[in-house]
Amino acid sequence: MDEILSRREIKKQETRQRLLEIALGLFRKQGYDATPVEQITQAAGIAKGTFFNYFETKEAILPALAEWRLQQLGQALTPARDMPASPVARIKMALCLVAEDPLTDPLLAQRLFAAMRQKENKRIGTVFIQFLVEQVRLAQAAGEIRAGIDAHYLGAMIHALFFQHMLMWYQGYRPNPLPTMLAQAVDLFLNGVAGPEWEART
Repeated sequence: MDEILSRREIKKQETRQRLLEIALGLFRKQGYDATPVEQITQAAGIAKGTFFNYFETKEAILPALAEWRLQQLGQALTPARDMPASPVARIKMALCLVAEDPLTDPLLAQRLFAAMRQKENKRIGTVFIQFLVEQVRLAQAAGEIRAGIDAHYLGAMIHALFFQHMLMWYQGYRPNPLPTMLAQAVDLFLNGVAGPEWEART
């Protein structure tokens, strides 16, 4: 009986993962609004109604996509995968990778944020922050970021910095390529903006 249940659960997980992969591919290719649920389920080889066994609405798949993509990000950005050993370098790379993800398309991002505001999806918004907080802690241990400052506070600040730059980019402020802007923002945040007069006072 347990073996049957296990197989059934594995089948459900595989179907859910297939829906996520197909939906993301279609959203990337033709846009969110132009992709009906029926097209997703046809490509997945399941009945349309089955989609709603996994996601209450079409919008509900977006937070699941965000969580899945961020989990992939966390797995990819490890020293074991030949990524930068520097935690600060990994923070910069993470920001750039998230910025390049299809989910940051302006229309799709707007839909995602709306879905995340729903009570049951609020925790999804913390996944990216948790990744950044962990990298800040590692950077503090490596001496790249000053110890004694709350890592969660710094992670949340970098998270806010990222979204502010994405907003500026969408609004047309593009003095440099987006990856360059994000890397410069992290450097500016870590180095500070104090001039000699301010530093003399402190």
